[in-house]
Amino acid sequence: MEARGCARSRRPLPALLLFVLLPPAAGAAGAAGAADARWSGQGTTPHLQSIFLGRCAEYIAVLSPELRDKNCTAIWEAFKLVLDKDPCSVLPSDYDLFINLSRHSIPRDKSLFWENNHLLVTSYAENGRRFMPLCNVLYGMVGDFLSWCRQKNASGLDYQSCPTSEDCENNPVDSYWKSASIQYAKDSSGVIYVMLNGSEPTGAYPVKGFFADFEIPHLQKDKITRIEIWVMHEIGGSNVESCGEGSVKILEERLQKMGFQYSCINDYKPVKLLQCVQHSTHPDCALNSCSVHLSCCGLLMIDDCSCG
Repeated sequence: MEARGCARSRRPLPALLLFVLLPPAAGAAGAAGAADARWSGQGTTPHLQSIFLGRCAEYIAVLSPELRDKNCTAIWEAFKLVLDKDPCSVLPSDYDLFINLSRHSIPRDKSLFWENNHLLVTSYAENGRRFMPLCNVLYGMVGDFLSWCRQKNASGLDYQSCPTSEDCENNPVDSYWKSASIQYAKDSSGVIYVMLNGSEPTGAYPVKGFFADFEIPHLQKDKITRIEIWVMHEIGGSNVESCGEGSVKILEERLQKMGFQYSCINDYKPVKLLQCVQHSTHPDCALNSCSVHLSCCGLLMIDDCSCG
């Protein structure tokens, strides 16, 4: 199972970059013991506390001034409780106080769930201005792309390696995203959007993943109008699955059994237009003038567009 938020993949950093980023003591330890690291994931992010507090302060001061009553220091203190626990004994419930202190409302019709396309999601969401995926809420942003864990048999942070789901289920980062995902699903309302990658070789909808296991089960049916699925295909990439096919069909059938109203769109035009910004000369982006006009209207959320 991949890491959640907008930091789905936690690939180890190159050895040289790891040495440069780590504080001197941690860097020396990492260089000396990289070959026999205990865990399969990257170690604690250097300057974890400073990054966390800085993100929290920026979110409150710049992105959401209405949250000025939030106390970043208290949020950090609640978060860091897990840093005193064995790195394979951290449960999602260990983040309850952290979630309670950092939780805030999510605008109706703005929740964007996803699998296997984090760069496209973050670009389209535009830092929460267009949509608000998990990494754009406060409790998701402060931990996005970060790693953390205590040393296995000692106090202090482990800068060399941290466990992933390959090592143990109850590791600090996965439990964090499980807790955050559950809360995000519970707080979502109105029209729910889901962006999937139809070019993903293993299938657009992972039947075992954060969306399937921790978000769908916690969607509040009485708060949700309908669910709209966007199956996006990479420009120049393969078309592995589309609406009504393979794992996407499994998702559609699951939502139907749960009683949700849903629709599925292949290559939702406003998002595809954004993809084509980087591939303007590719044949997949050869849209006629009317299509471009309507796509721009959708991207800018203009309701009264036509080709007249």
